[in-house]
Amino acid sequence: MGKRYFYLLTSMLLGLCQTVSADVVLTMGGDVNFNKNRNAVYADGVQYGAERISWKSFTQNLKPLINGDLNFANIETVVSSSNDLSDEDKKFAFKSHPNAIQNLIDLGFNLFNLANNHTYDYGHPGIRQTALEMAELRQQNPRIAYHGVGFRQDLIKPLEFDLNGIRFAFATASIGDPQFQARNDRPGMLFIRDDRDYQQLVQNFAKSKADFKILSIHFGTEGKTELDVGQRTRFEYALKHGGVNLIIGHHPHVIRPIQKKADGMIFYSLGNYLMLGSADITKKLDINTDWGMFSRLYLERDPYSGKVKIDAVEVIPLTNTHARVAPMPGMKAAQRIAGINALSEIQLGAEAFRLKVDSLTGRGIFCSSEMNSVRAKTMCSSRF
Repeated sequence: MGKRYFYLLTSMLLGLCQTVSADVVLTMGGDVNFNKNRNAVYADGVQYGAERISWKSFTQNLKPLINGDLNFANIETVVSSSNDLSDEDKKFAFKSHPNAIQNLIDLGFNLFNLANNHTYDYGHPGIRQTALEMAELRQQNPRIAYHGVGFRQDLIKPLEFDLNGIRFAFATASIGDPQFQARNDRPGMLFIRDDRDYQQLVQNFAKSKADFKILSIHFGTEGKTELDVGQRTRFEYALKHGGVNLIIGHHPHVIRPIQKKADGMIFYSLGNYLMLGSADITKKLDINTDWGMFSRLYLERDPYSGKVKIDAVEVIPLTNTHARVAPMPGMKAAQRIAGINALSEIQLGAEAFRLKVDSLTGRGIFCSSEMNSVRAKTMCSSRF
């Protein structure tokens, strides 16, 4: 009887140790492309007038930030090495060489959204080319995961993968031209405004046994920090009915509120990340429209409940997102954190997610009182 009790106790302690060790750091930013409007693509960089600038030149200031286990970006461009594709009749048409995406992968990026209103800048051939190029990149880099272009029967189900003892489910939805909607016989994207597809996706999230569920949504009026009519209801639907834990929003090219609702979080818009084809937002006068929101989330499996939760959050304001993106200096960054707090409170009330300001760096910080993750504790203890 004594031996049985000893083995049982040992097994429980080992299980608890394994549970505590299950933690993941997730970094994320918003919109990314690597070319100017309708520019040709080149394998060695971007053409700026007479000069060819390397991919590394644009991302050198990001390198210290990309230190998560999962590092997310919204790839707002067709991915192709071909200059023979015909563009759609749109104001902007972006096409980036796959070597630009490989540069991101080399930095540590490994989670990509491919569904947005620039996915079809070069029509159905561009969609197919993106799918082929990303499949080739994944073959060369098996650790990356992406979702967003493909056939309906595949996109309607979240992609699942395991990392550091945690099982993730990941999917995407976007606004866009209905002619590029994914069908069972033609690749495309899932559209958030199609109630049938969106509800089916959410139902499949609900069926998933994943520990942490992430939905990436491309949605919202460009240039507006205010939520669109009906946006909150549509986003919250995924939390309530799908058990989604995190919604990553993008498209408006400006930041939008952050919401904490029960066990879920919504970042309604992260703004720009690295958009070489976008305007210089540093010239804007509004402190809520002149920066991009880099965020770092510390996830861990609670040793008591077994649920995966968010222990801590960092928000780092980015500047110069149209070129060589970099963290914003301390005092300016602190003003932007105060701005996002106010913006969230005005629009979301009691469910607004508030960040404290790190007086040294200007970063926004949230630290849960119930955190167990060693990395979260280290980050929080070094800030306050």
